[in-house]
Amino acid sequence: MTVRSTRVLVLHSSAAPRLLRSLLAAADEVVLLVPAAPGSTPTTPPALADRVVVHTYGSPSEAVTLAQKLHQDAPLDAAFSVWEGAVETAALITEALGLPGCAPDAARAARDKSLASSRFRHAGVPHPRSWTFDAAEPDAGAEVLGQCVDGRMVVKIPRSTNSQSVMLVRTRTELEAAMTVIRQLYRAEASDNRLAGLYAPTDDTATVLAQEYVSGAELNIDLLLSEQAHAVLGVFEKYPAAGPTFGEVHSVHPVSLSPADVAQAVDVAVRAARALGATRGAAHIELRVGDRGPVVIEGALRPGGFLTPLAVERLTGVDPLTALVRLMVEGTLPQVPPAAADRACLYGAVNVERPGRVVGITGEEAARGLPGVLLLDVIKKPGDILVTLPEGTDYHIAAFLVEGESRSGVEATAERIRSVLRAELEEVV
Repeated sequence: MTVRSTRVLVLHSSAAPRLLRSLLAAADEVVLLVPAAPGSTPTTPPALADRVVVHTYGSPSEAVTLAQKLHQDAPLDAAFSVWEGAVETAALITEALGLPGCAPDAARAARDKSLASSRFRHAGVPHPRSWTFDAAEPDAGAEVLGQCVDGRMVVKIPRSTNSQSVMLVRTRTELEAAMTVIRQLYRAEASDNRLAGLYAPTDDTATVLAQEYVSGAELNIDLLLSEQAHAVLGVFEKYPAAGPTFGEVHSVHPVSLSPADVAQAVDVAVRAARALGATRGAAHIELRVGDRGPVVIEGALRPGGFLTPLAVERLTGVDPLTALVRLMVEGTLPQVPPAAADRACLYGAVNVERPGRVVGITGEEAARGLPGVLLLDVIKKPGDILVTLPEGTDYHIAAFLVEGESRSGVEATAERIRSVLRAELEEVV
């Protein structure tokens, strides 16, 4: 049932129709704030124009000033981000408007993985041993690598996102190569790296976060949290990734762990979200579960991205974004039914393994015709330039959602999609 007379402000990277429809299921009006991009002006989908207003902003302070004006013109009932890059900006807005949501210091901790690691350590949340150092220093990270018990560590820019900069390091040679990549990313301009603004250094330091490698099944756990309680929206297992980079391939339900192991992982995920400072809002926690039990790899105070909300809705009937609006406005958590035992759901991507310019994409019709394919979005077109990990995050050519009666069945379909849907690339000179 629609929450009447509700006006919400949402920050996202684009005016995505699927997102807007979910928000409008619980709000009368959505004010969407999108970061300004050179040469691009976001537009409201025509069918939603009577209930959606889109504004752009150039900086967090500009977004706060704009939100204050909008709130003065007509009161806003809630404000939040559904995109990692605007979590801190949303927290500044909620603080300025006196609306529920995580505090700016919590948002900073969620965005900066080195701060998150410190909070996890102080709260007793299981997480990898972590260190920070400057990539520009002589022999950067060599001492840290020597302290890792099995000689493996993962390095990353603390404020990066979408797996950019995340690399497995096992030798001094690999370490030196990783530091070269990270130094280049810190120096990159926005024209060469669309995420550069998310971790632009405030000084000459190229900060690196290093963490001991943790083995085990990797889970995504999506939560909604009120001040005193929480709801588990979904638990998905990620496609096994052992490095050297950690691209998104697919996530699947059901997971391979026992109910007791899942319950323990959920408990750790909730503790991690609270350690970051979560009060009212969404959290997306990533863990690995192995011999050490659940170990938190990363945490974010926003909904799961990509096709996570759609997968959750297919399994439970609960739209996470609609539920988030109700939570932020009313403080109420959804009742999330367990997924049926004979339901499996997988969301994933078709990726390229090398950079280049798209000449053409083939196999779309064959992929759409495979059993259980509910959604297939080809998100690249001829002429698009793809940049793979760890330097870039434009390595997906398509996104898909598959349903079936068994995990093995949906995983087999995912492999078939990736085998028939292919991109022809040419080298970019």
